[in-house]
Amino acid sequence: METPGTSFISIDFWNTIVNAHTNGEKRAKRRIEALHKLAESFGKNISATDVKQAHAHASARFDEIWLGQARTPNSYELVGFTLESLKLSISPEQQRELAFVYEESLLDGPPELAPGVLEAVEKLAAHYKLGIISDTMFSPGRVLKAFLNDKGLGRHFSAFAFSDEVGVSKPHPKMFEKILTETGSSTQGSWHIGDIQQTDIKGAQGFGIKGILYTGVSDFHKKDTTADLICESWEQVCDAVIKS
Repeated sequence: METPGTSFISIDFWNTIVNAHTNGEKRAKRRIEALHKLAESFGKNISATDVKQAHAHASARFDEIWLGQARTPNSYELVGFTLESLKLSISPEQQRELAFVYEESLLDGPPELAPGVLEAVEKLAAHYKLGIISDTMFSPGRVLKAFLNDKGLGRHFSAFAFSDEVGVSKPHPKMFEKILTETGSSTQGSWHIGDIQQTDIKGAQGFGIKGILYTGVSDFHKKDTTADLICESWEQVCDAVIKS
């Protein structure tokens, strides 16, 4: 049996621990309400189309920076991109307040857990030190931690690397180095589990650990992955990495 601490398993958050596509309408509703309220305070009416285009603009800027610079813009920046599209100029304090609403919206519309992840994480924690490595968008690390604690998962993780806190995003080695250091582990026998080839699998293998492409929620990268393993369920993950 593996001795906890000799190796680590790091796990992605979006579309690995949770299904990112669930309850998104509730999160969006909270953000849109706050945006409309702010615009109205300036005597400006914005349409649903305006908001959709503004959020698309923010998402495009996010992808440009995320994939091009290995950094994820924080909520304050993303709200700035949104306001830029709407041609709405507000004070830094008002922008921070709006960004806070965007951040907290995850708790208004929490995503559903991936099937079997609760049981799997508990099993994995008996054999490995566990960490979370997640790129963030509107929801920062502090909110994702609160979610994990609320679901009873947080107690199983001893290290966290969120891109808004580390200052870089996957596949940058600093994300993986943080987990290695904080768990006191070795790269030998360690794994990272995620759903994206370019960030999760490339990042893991570039750092010298094995990568599992989890396809239980999204199998978009299944045909073009270099992953050491492809698992479509958390049961398969446990069977593959837990050695007795």
